Amino acid sequence: MSAPDPLAPIPLFSFPLFSSVIAGFEEHRAPLLAEILDLKRQYPGVVRSNRNAWHSGDEFLAHKSEHVAWLLQKVTRFGRFALARYHDNWASSELQLGGCWANVLEPGGWNAPHHHVPCHWSGVFYVSVGTLGTKPGDPGGMIEFLNPTPLLSAVGQGGSHAYAPKDGLMLVFPSSIYHFVHPHAGDEIRVSVAYNFNVVPKPRA
Repeated sequence: MSAPDPLAPIPLFSFPLFSSVIAGFEEHRAPLLAEILDLKRQYPGVVRSNRNAWHSGDEFLAHKSEHVAWLLQKVTRFGRFALARYHDNWASSELQLGGCWANVLEPGGWNAPHHHVPCHWSGVFYVSVGTLGTKPGDPGGMIEFLNPTPLLSAVGQGGSHAYAPKDGLMLVFPSSIYHFVHPHAGDEIRVSVAYNFNVVPKPRA
């Protein structure tokens, strides 16, 4: 039996990204897309990290429709399932939706680097992705996560991770991770829904 390696490294600061294509999305895709575009026509939106892009205010979360309700249920269910391992299977806490908004990127639209602190977890659901970069190595339209520990490049780990979205894909990641969206490569619009979660104590009985 060999002796333990005294120089065996201890891995530090792992940051999870959860992703899944949501079943049943296709029947809700067209109505969700139409409702978001209708909200865009009615409301001016707000400016956050969005550039040449519309970011809804509270009107998306307040919008009452079976398709928005379906999406909110899927968002919360996916978050609870993915994050249970970090929160003792929700024995003493619960996941609370901290905000939800729609995004519409025009051709060339993008999102500047940002985070979602003070929320705990964040994510995005892709309603209609459109065209991604068409040349090898072109990250057009991808979401990119910036490594908060860039010195890891000294041991062969890169400083960021670009992720290619697709229709019906749902992501969840730590709110503290800086991320951005590369300029939308296509001539069509890009539509997504972003959201934040907070982990709060369960109410006492």
